[in-house]
Amino acid sequence: MAKKIKNLLVLNVGSSSLKFCMFVKRKNVLSGKCDRIGQKESYIEFKDQVMSKTVKKRISGFRAAVNEVMNLIERKDIDFDAIAHRVVHGGRFEKPCLITKDVENEVKRFSEFAPLHNVPELEVIKICRKFKKPQYAVFDTAFFSTMPEKAYTYAIPLKIAKKFDIRRYGFHGTSHKTISRGLKGKTITCHLGAGCSISAIKNGKAIDTSMGLTPLEGLMMQTRAGDVDPGLIIFLDSKGYDTNKILNHESGFKAFSEFVDIRDILVNLNDRNVRLALDIFVYRIVKYIGAYTAALTGLDNLVFTAGIGENVPFIRELICNHLSYLGVKFDDDKNRKNERLISAKNSKVKVYVIKTNEEESIAEEVYMV
Repeated sequence: MAKKIKNLLVLNVGSSSLKFCMFVKRKNVLSGKCDRIGQKESYIEFKDQVMSKTVKKRISGFRAAVNEVMNLIERKDIDFDAIAHRVVHGGRFEKPCLITKDVENEVKRFSEFAPLHNVPELEVIKICRKFKKPQYAVFDTAFFSTMPEKAYTYAIPLKIAKKFDIRRYGFHGTSHKTISRGLKGKTITCHLGAGCSISAIKNGKAIDTSMGLTPLEGLMMQTRAGDVDPGLIIFLDSKGYDTNKILNHESGFKAFSEFVDIRDILVNLNDRNVRLALDIFVYRIVKYIGAYTAALTGLDNLVFTAGIGENVPFIRELICNHLSYLGVKFDDDKNRKNERLISAKNSKVKVYVIKTNEEESIAEEVYMV
């Protein structure tokens, strides 16, 4: 490495958003996001040590978003030594690394399995070349490299699996790793947001997770179907449907009504279809928790995080009410206040609400490199 990194810019790219965080000597001095990129309602918001501000302006694409961030950093008179990127699908990569042409090619190869994420992430990596700073990648899939073979292997012909690197990789790894840090014993982490995943973790190491080859497997999500019978895909294909569009963009909460945001769903529960969607969402979460408790042979900690997990007490209440057979008891008052520890004193399982901070975790990973 040419020189030690002191100031680091972290870029966390979503399908239509760009979160950023500027670390000066490992201290967060500036953070924010460009949201709804390419839409009429796009905006940039930021927070530094002095002020918080939201500016509504048209951000036409990721190049414009990167320029907005860089202009802001320049106005704050901050310099940086390197750029760190969150990459959702890292394929064979098990640790953060310096981005080279070979790394870019590998990320591109696995874009087929995570097109909503890897494609814009690659675009931003290429845009940032012009700043002539070292760029590092931190992979969402890396945390799950400790999963046992029996957990990540699909029961398909091994020749096909090896030819195309088909296996369960898991996603949201940076989040699951962060919120489970320091928790000893048998832990289940629930990342519940627009995308949702659950992981089984034993003494800090992942042993299973709900997402698989792609971020489509597992729980029902905002617009993603989650687990379905593979025969359903074969059937819809035979009828001429675009299964990728249906399962990724038109399913989940969106399959039942016009509402996909949890805030809209909670105020429209009198609608039968909306209530059914919420019931299915909770039911599938409870099933995965039960399955992973069996895989762990017990449960010491249950953790909720991300937009829904951190901010919606009603969802946590519905889930925990199904887990009384495990000795889970929660404190109503602490749950309503979104406190860190919401389990009752006599609960056999500790239940936590832990805010995920992917940008800080990404920075820590790169500084360790």
